[in-house]
Amino acid sequence: MAGNSGNYNEIYRELAELLDEDAALKIWRNYAGLSVAFPRQLYSRAYVRKFIRDNRDNMKPGEIARRVGLTERRVRQIIHDMKEEG
Repeated sequence: MAGNSGNYNEIYRELAELLDEDAALKIWRNYAGLSVAFPRQLYSRAYVRKFIRDNRDNMKPGEIARRVGLTERRVRQIIHDMKEEG
């Protein structure tokens, strides 16, 4: 089947086109038959808090928000919470 992503079922065709056929086959071998839902948030809460802590003095909240996939308001809330925690 290799060499023609058009031979694959829809989701595997999309994966083969997005990544490559080898990656689509690896995903199929490891996850075939499972229902997989991808969380909206890419980064963990711990990472987001660390990123904000490390960058709040040299980046604007809007820039941080775009980097970590949150709203600017939420970034400001987290910064506020961090200041209260000490």
